[in-house]
Amino acid sequence: MQKYYIYNIFSPTLTIWIQNYVFSGEVEVKRFLRMMFFSLIVCCTMVALIIPVTAATTEVHIVRYAADNVTVINETTVTYQWMEANLPVMGDGATHYYHQGPVFVDDIDSAREEQLRWNTAEDKNVQEKDMGAVKGTNLKDLCNLVGGMFPGDTVKIKAADGFTKTFAYENVYTPPARQGPMVIIWYHNVDGYVPDYRTGMRLVFFADNSTNPWGIHVIGNYDWHESASPKYWYYYRQGDEKYPTTTGLSVQYISDIQIYSNSTKAGDPASITSTAPVAAPTQAGLSPFAIVCALAVCGFFVKTVQKRE
Repeated sequence: MQKYYIYNIFSPTLTIWIQNYVFSGEVEVKRFLRMMFFSLIVCCTMVALIIPVTAATTEVHIVRYAADNVTVINETTVTYQWMEANLPVMGDGATHYYHQGPVFVDDIDSAREEQLRWNTAEDKNVQEKDMGAVKGTNLKDLCNLVGGMFPGDTVKIKAADGFTKTFAYENVYTPPARQGPMVIIWYHNVDGYVPDYRTGMRLVFFADNSTNPWGIHVIGNYDWHESASPKYWYYYRQGDEKYPTTTGLSVQYISDIQIYSNSTKAGDPASITSTAPVAAPTQAGLSPFAIVCALAVCGFFVKTVQKRE
């Protein structure tokens, strides 16, 4: 009489469990294998569909809401190709733009510590935060496609992974030079266009070069301190400690631009008829879960060991 055992290279626990199950014949072994293979395919497909990977976006959905934050006044969706062809292009693909990371300093005097962390000299953790020589579209121009923003309005920039940042009208439409225009980036000098530019579309501030020792274009921590209301400041947190930073403002994988206006009706005369094409937003990329599961299926193999009694 022959007994058959199954071995799995990826799961010793599964191997031990299966080893305790003795198959009485080759037909039963093959039936078991077919069942396992089919189950793995079904599981991999479900995971791949349910849990998509965050990847570069190639288009953005823009919507303007009424004062109830529910009624849609106007909306449209545009691709990066449409932006480049129909709206002014920001950036020349040669000039680099920078944000500033957190400045990790401490001081026994809390007031001095806060001042040091805001880093008015803009000379720490800056050059390491190079966003590249990029090109993109002014956020203001994209907002105008659905009626624009007005004083008191806010705009929420939403990423495909759900992360959001909200900004005031003033920072989008009347930014000081030290902040610069807010630009939705779709081209990077090294990676090229999205989706090859894997962190795009991305928000980058095109600040001037007036407040740092290197003469480079930086939206520094203190630049943002002076440009935005305190409720829009961003902090990197470690326990009870908080460190100002502008890198946290640079939303990646942008999929939605949502304007929350003070308008009370959809017939708001401020609304502008959009000339942009309308389409459902999509994302590029494959789920890593699908890749891992596919490898598991390929790597799952069976070895039968015959034992004679």
